Amino acid sequence: MAKGKKKGEVKLYGEIYRYGVNSAAEFIARFDEARKGADEVDLLLHTQGGDVQEGTLIYNYIKGCGVPVNVIVAGVSCSMGTVIMMAAAKVYMCENSYMMVHAPKGGCYGTAVEMEKAAKGLRGMEKNFKKIYAGKTGKSEKEIEDLLVGDNWFTAQEAMDAKLIDGIVEPIATGMTQVSAEELKVQTPKALYGRFAACLEIEEKGVLKNSNNQKNESEMDKEGLIRKFGLTGVTAQSTDKEIEDAIQAKLDAEKRRADDAETAIRDAEKKRITDTVNAAKKAGKISAEQEATFVAIGEKSGIEALETVLGGMKAAPSLVEITRGGAANMAQGAAQASWGWEQWQKEDPRGLEAMAKNEPEKFEALYKAAFKG
Repeated sequence: MAKGKKKGEVKLYGEIYRYGVNSAAEFIARFDEARKGADEVDLLLHTQGGDVQEGTLIYNYIKGCGVPVNVIVAGVSCSMGTVIMMAAAKVYMCENSYMMVHAPKGGCYGTAVEMEKAAKGLRGMEKNFKKIYAGKTGKSEKEIEDLLVGDNWFTAQEAMDAKLIDGIVEPIATGMTQVSAEELKVQTPKALYGRFAACLEIEEKGVLKNSNNQKNESEMDKEGLIRKFGLTGVTAQSTDKEIEDAIQAKLDAEKRRADDAETAIRDAEKKRITDTVNAAKKAGKISAEQEATFVAIGEKSGIEALETVLGGMKAAPSLVEITRGGAANMAQGAAQASWGWEQWQKEDPRGLEAMAKNEPEKFEALYKAAFKG
């Protein structure tokens, strides 16, 4: 007799949120723990939806996890939760559960260009949603368009009829009273989520707080975020918005510090280049006209390359030095014209040797005058 399949179980109860216990990273860690040694995994779902990017990461992970995954909607599955459902091999809803499908929502504050970018992003998400729902139902993306107009609620039977799920199972939240069709039309995901959450917590004896060693997944892990980011001015009693604002303020401050440090480094480098060029100019190695050229060398190739170039240069003689040198040479030449042999030997023996080589006739005349006169 063949052994039965070993099943793992993981819960996604609460809002899908990048900082909470239902972030993609946190959920995947729980999922991996549940699938250890399992032939397939049951994912119990009860969510009002949440962040599209985090939800997409979860969807992709389930889709490619390598083991069959069965989604069971224990309470409600709204918005991004319904997209995550579509990643499973089989999708079931408890007979008293509900799902709600709508187009991705978002907003921004800024210029027209920034708003156009936000709208473009939403259109891209919506296109992806259509493809996912079409793949599950077998309908065309055109037929799916009506699903994404407004908030569309489904009972388990309606979802089955629409081919959004594969079957209906017994209720998990047995204490949940039926919601009438009229009431369902005006329900909000958060309100209906809360009604089921209370029942699920009673029925499962605190499972929202203890399942897979997790906290209530509808709550942000405020204390953990405060420690992780070193937040000040907020406590575990602060609202989610206050925590988010504190994190953003912290990130903005870090970015400003990084930008200021980078600016200071650039300014210090520029000053060092300027000081080096000025020193070379003062030492007479370069002229004022060459200053900009050598500054450009430093900015393009770095201070080390600039110092190497300037270090190998010698100070150019000034016009005064050149003039003085020329006058001195002329005066010396005039004096040498009257020198005799003995004075040449005394004053400039090397000049006498050069004369023998370069001016042999003058050398011979000088020699004859000294020794053959």
